[in-house]
Amino acid sequence: MKLVIAKNQGFCFGGKRAFRIAEKSLKKDPRPIQFLGDILHNNEVMNHFRKKGGKIVLNLGRVFGGTLIISAHGAPFKILEKARNKKIIARDTTCPFVKKNQGIIFDLAKKRYKVIIVGNKHHKEVKGLQSFAKNRALVVENIRQAKKLPKFKKLGVISQTTQSLENFNKISEILKKKAREIKIYNTICPSILVRQKELLEIIKKVDKVLVIGSHLSANTKRLVEISKKQGFPTIWINGPEELEKYKFEKKIRLGIVSGASTPDYLIKRIIGQLNRYD
Repeated sequence: MKLVIAKNQGFCFGGKRAFRIAEKSLKKDPRPIQFLGDILHNNEVMNHFRKKGGKIVLNLGRVFGGTLIISAHGAPFKILEKARNKKIIARDTTCPFVKKNQGIIFDLAKKRYKVIIVGNKHHKEVKGLQSFAKNRALVVENIRQAKKLPKFKKLGVISQTTQSLENFNKISEILKKKAREIKIYNTICPSILVRQKELLEIIKKVDKVLVIGSHLSANTKRLVEISKKQGFPTIWINGPEELEKYKFEKKIRLGIVSGASTPDYLIKRIIGQLNRYD
């Protein structure tokens, strides 16, 4: 078996930053250490924090004292305000690229642009972003939804940071015909774009693709979608124990890519197990 491993693996910049803040908090901050939901969409990562004493809370009403850690995906504006007003230590791990999005949306809404977010309406990042336009932003997930929109005087378009570039560009082209004045911001995370482009290059060299990452992860899902759209055999796993479900031919060329919330140690374990198949 020949492994073709992507150069861009493991946590992205925002993931590394969030993980580092949480680790430091677990060592030094007042207990209990409470995570406002998953700070990264990866079960292995959150189990790691639970083993160190971290607790997952789903709303601020359950937070009394101690320390609160806010997700790398950000949080709704009102939640952030309430967290700051509580008598607790708040550690905000919001990715700087998500923070940038929040600022762009706030500015667009203030200037009376109708804000459109290209993304998944159920994703934590998108729900948080909507709040920075006072929940008046529209979420568009696909071309069909974009075509159904009415016309506007002023449109401001941004992307969920983990969107596929192809989807964002196609939707943006449709939206250009929907407004007299339009501002379009490609706010896809640079690390996500690099991984998507690298996957397309790897596909040219292999027989099958293995994508490593949680099924909760939007950016990992994008990689799977891109690979399958190319008509390529694609396997999606989150841990080495899942490899047992699949058979790998000895002469196969296997491409390996990972989502931006997948820890390095997990990738190494999976690659190590694949090498033993030889």
